[in-house]
Amino acid sequence: MRKTQQLSRRIVEGFLAGFDLLVTPTMACLPPLVGARRAGSANDPLMPLLNSYPMGVFTSVFNVTGQPAISIPIHHDDATGLPVGVQIVAAPWREDLLLQVSRTLELAHPWADRRPPVS
Repeated sequence: MRKTQQLSRRIVEGFLAGFDLLVTPTMACLPPLVGARRAGSANDPLMPLLNSYPMGVFTSVFNVTGQPAISIPIHHDDATGLPVGVQIVAAPWREDLLLQVSRTLELAHPWADRRPPVS
């Protein structure tokens, strides 16, 4: 397992070497309703894992390989009011660049005072 993680890290670092930053969606879906990941688990115990996949598909590789990454909520879905984020990934030891760009995005799209509706 450790060798696989190290190999994965080297592959991702090699890919990122050609870029200053990588920008992806944070999630492949809008945030689901509370409890939605358990849907179907009475029939198939793997359903919570399958239901969770769209929520971690873009972030999991960097969680495993250890690249610095951050998620910034820069938009709200019009229908639900829920935040929609972008993930920014930097090369190893480039947290300085990651934080500088994140701050610039936060200043351009302030979100601290926005709240989704609560039902």
